Amino acid sequence: MKKILFLLLVLAAAGVGYWAFLYQTPEEKNFIRALNAAKEGNVAAQLQTADFYAAGTGTKQDGKQAVYWYRQAALEGDPDALWKCAQAYTEGKLVPQDLEEAVPFLMLGAKQGNIPAQEELSRFYAQGLGGLVKHEGESLYWQFIAAKIGSSSAQAALKQAQQHSPQLYESVEKFLTDLKTAQEGDGSARLAVGEAYLTGNPILQNTEEAEKWLTLAWQENKLSQAGLMLAQAYQNGPLSDAAKANRMWNELAKQAYAPAQYALGEKAYQSGHYDDAFAWFSNAAAGGFAQGQYMTGFMLMQGQGTAVSVPLAVTFFRSAAEQENVPAQYVLGQIYWKGLGVPQDKKVGKMWLEKAAMRGNKEAQTLLESE
Repeated sequence: MKKILFLLLVLAAAGVGYWAFLYQTPEEKNFIRALNAAKEGNVAAQLQTADFYAAGTGTKQDGKQAVYWYRQAALEGDPDALWKCAQAYTEGKLVPQDLEEAVPFLMLGAKQGNIPAQEELSRFYAQGLGGLVKHEGESLYWQFIAAKIGSSSAQAALKQAQQHSPQLYESVEKFLTDLKTAQEGDGSARLAVGEAYLTGNPILQNTEEAEKWLTLAWQENKLSQAGLMLAQAYQNGPLSDAAKANRMWNELAKQAYAPAQYALGEKAYQSGHYDDAFAWFSNAAAGGFAQGQYMTGFMLMQGQGTAVSVPLAVTFFRSAAEQENVPAQYVLGQIYWKGLGVPQDKKVGKMWLEKAAMRGNKEAQTLLESE
């Protein structure tokens, strides 16, 4: 009997131990369910699993595991997961602080519409954190985006910016207006947005976006100015593509676009191909382009790519000067002041020199003072 009683007690104790070993709290059960679903690729479960690890709910707290699962969900584009990854690397509580590691998550989260990510990205640009270039315009841009979605703190920040930096505020606000209109297909807005991205003013330079919007303005809206910007950017600017530059110059020249003709003339002149340069400058001059008129006159005076003809040069200089071209005003004034190839007429010369001097030409001012 005693043996039977002892055996029963041993079995009961074993049962209690086995039950205690297998028993799971509701939090532990939720964690296991989330973890299993997370391993199968469920994004919501991955985010939940990360939260469990971060808080130590249903499992031992583990910052590395929390960030691992936040990253898995972030890789699927979940805006909350993107922000929590960025937050983890920014705060340094779950994992060591790493602001550079936070940046890509901030950027993606901000683009996905996560307000905290937008506001934090604004701060990063304002202070130049995480390897980002310090850029007040880009910082303000993200405040505008967050405010538009409904962030009261971003709206308050915008009011302060409007008071302290009114010009920058207006520039970024205009850019956003242009961007919206550009997305609706307006050519002038596309040109403005492309130029803003190309120059990095008022927002951060983005050559990919610049090329996209300028190409749309050129191809769909048929704006020659957009084609000229592309040609210049391909030739010497940030887009740097010689083949594309040549193609753009040829297309613009076929359209008899005077600024492009002048640019081709300048390119030929710098290479010493004076015949080609004179031809392009003359075409630009015929299109009423003041700088083309000036260079045509200049080459006629020098006999470069053409025979010397002072009277004809004066005609081109005058056309350019009447369009407020300062170099032409100075040269025309000098010609009449000194009688270079024309009867001397100091009265006419003085008039053009004064015009040039008023617009900052120091040589014209010096010549006037020498009398």
